[in-house]
Amino acid sequence: MKVSQKRSLFNHPFFVAFIVFLLVFLLSQYLTYQRYLLLKSKEQNKIANHAIEIEEKLQLVLNQSFAVTKTLGFIVENYGIPKDFDSIADIMLESNKYIDVLELVNGNGEITHVYPLIGNEVKGFNILEDSIGKSGAITTIQRKDFFTTGPIPLKQGGAGFVSRMPIFVNDTFYGFTAAIVKLPTLLNAIQIDSSQIGPFSYQLSKVNPDKSESVFFASENIAPPYVHSTAIDMYNAEWKLDVISNEKITFATVALFSILGAVLSILCAFLTWQFLRLPNYLSKMVHQKTALLKESNHKFKTLVEQATDGIFLTNQKGLITEVNSKGAELLGYTIDQLLGLTLYDIYDHEEVKDNPIRFKELKEGKAILHERKMIRKDGSFFYGEINAKMTPNGSLLGILRDITERKEARKILERQNIELQKTNSELDSFVYSASHELRAPLSSVLGLVHIMLLEENKPEINLQLNMIQQSIKRLDNFIVDIIEYSRNKHVGVKVEPINFTILIENSMEGLWYLENTKKLSIHTDIKDKAEFWSDRKRVSILLNNFISNAIKYHDLNKDAPSIWINITTSHKEAVVQIKDNGIGMETEQLDKIFDMFYRVSSDVMGTGIGLFIVKEVLYKLNGSIEVESVLGEGSLFTLKLPNESNSGKS
Repeated sequence: MKVSQKRSLFNHPFFVAFIVFLLVFLLSQYLTYQRYLLLKSKEQNKIANHAIEIEEKLQLVLNQSFAVTKTLGFIVENYGIPKDFDSIADIMLESNKYIDVLELVNGNGEITHVYPLIGNEVKGFNILEDSIGKSGAITTIQRKDFFTTGPIPLKQGGAGFVSRMPIFVNDTFYGFTAAIVKLPTLLNAIQIDSSQIGPFSYQLSKVNPDKSESVFFASENIAPPYVHSTAIDMYNAEWKLDVISNEKITFATVALFSILGAVLSILCAFLTWQFLRLPNYLSKMVHQKTALLKESNHKFKTLVEQATDGIFLTNQKGLITEVNSKGAELLGYTIDQLLGLTLYDIYDHEEVKDNPIRFKELKEGKAILHERKMIRKDGSFFYGEINAKMTPNGSLLGILRDITERKEARKILERQNIELQKTNSELDSFVYSASHELRAPLSSVLGLVHIMLLEENKPEINLQLNMIQQSIKRLDNFIVDIIEYSRNKHVGVKVEPINFTILIENSMEGLWYLENTKKLSIHTDIKDKAEFWSDRKRVSILLNNFISNAIKYHDLNKDAPSIWINITTSHKEAVVQIKDNGIGMETEQLDKIFDMFYRVSSDVMGTGIGLFIVKEVLYKLNGSIEVESVLGEGSLFTLKLPNESNSGKS
């Protein structure tokens, strides 16, 4: 009894129409919601990309603040407060356009030097007694590192950011170097103002110690609550910038799709209701036609039911006689519409002119696999891969697969390869420019400084010239490191025979300028048990870095400061050991020394990328390295480089 009730229910036209309405409506609303999510995701990606652009500009301002405070701190820490502070500060401000004011603060928190003084009359002001600036100053002392506080109201008026670098002498706080960036300067650097009208708004806030926020700048067109926003938090700072989208993606944006879905649901339900109300005669006709269709397609039943590609049967002139549903779907036709068409109707005409259909080869029994540009019913096209062959009864069988995505992916890959080649070419041009256009002026300046040192006998001027000379040498070394890193990345490995004795001698000659080089004893022991082949330039980079580090981190307080270089070559590899009895390193430092810009000690002048380049060179040469070090006793670096003698001689 229950079964008959269920059957009568599903045979009821209104009930079936309701089920159809419900299914179509749910599907249409789901697709509408997915479109809403897609628009929302697109807007989020848009604001994220814009935030990255703003963050890069903010980082440029912070980098300038770090550079000037670090440089000024280095001068004060190593040479004391310069008498010509205004001249040095003027040069720094000239080179760093986003810095408004430079200050020196003594250990008691009192501002002793200010440049420019006009408009910034804060000399003698004690920041450690100021309720507003005290927090950021104390945080900087506690961190013992660069820190930016703000935005805060400035003593000289307005709002701005104060970046400080603490100075410690013998582990005792000596004072600050400070760089001030006024709020209008920062906003100008990131190219925003409160009245601008565009797709984004901005809000700059200071994050207080209690996690509350104080707003110092906001666009006029902000209308909270905003739908999409992202916050830019800067490292070593206590402020953030909110980037807010002015476009509000609401469900109303896709309401039309929702309404159309509802209309379609009603229409489908109505048609279903009308169809189920047809007389039994229509039902009998449907059964008869279905039986005829099953009979005519019996030989293709399994293929039609399971195939995921389009399958076509044509006569020997290309007239389509059979096609499966997937083939019709690919071309946008119904099966009945395709029957009676020819291959010329679904192939691109221009392509057929250049690449005619190879009926002759098919009639000879050959299988053909080729690509064609296929034309859909609506005029659009896609690329298909066709595997064609003649069947035993004389028909032509073709299997069609849509490969449009594969071809597009191939085009994208080719485009990316072209862009990569262009990038590599531009990078090579930069390396060339850097090596000639940057280093040549530095060499000229070093020559002039050397002449002035020979001619001047004034200790004060000689001290300043020595400072200039050391800074230029440090910049020149940094440029050399950058060039070596770029060349290692983009220049292939050139295998040639290696003479370690000559390479070590060249390294020592190139490092003559390092302080106390002549006070060290260098012991070399080279055992050439086999001819060693590798990239001479890259091996020189390795030796230069390790020997220069051993010299820089020496300990002249020891009775015999020395460097030992032991090299043993074999048919398999070269083992290079560089040992010193210098200052050594702590165990926790060993995992960091190969990181970019990491320096073991701030007392030793260096770029901080030498060992990072060493790691990259070893990766290029398929080499390895082991480090052993004891603080106060010295360090031992063991390099293993594979012998490329076979590839070099072939």
